Amino acid sequence: TLMRARGPLKFLTQAEATQMDVELMSKVEGFSVDQLMELAGLSVAQAVAAEWRTDGIGARPRVLVVCGPGNNGGDGLVAARHLFHFG
Repeated sequence: TLMRARGPLKFLTQAEATQMDVELMSKVEGFSVDQLMELAGLSVAQAVAAEWRTDGIGARPRVLVVCGPGNNGGDGLVAARHLFHFG
């Protein structure tokens, strides 16, 4: 399920985001780029699916996913795949 933030939102600084990337992608206990991309895309798809309600008959509205190159584009393609499977 999608969890909503309660209270004020916290944003990471650039240094904090960089450090998080280093820790998440460390060779010892980190994730691969493919695993991180899969997790990011799934999270986006879950958020979109939670916000876009059905029309009462069970059909969901169409979604257009536009992706560029690079890892963010890969996240978008993963999100599109999950949205397709969500119906």
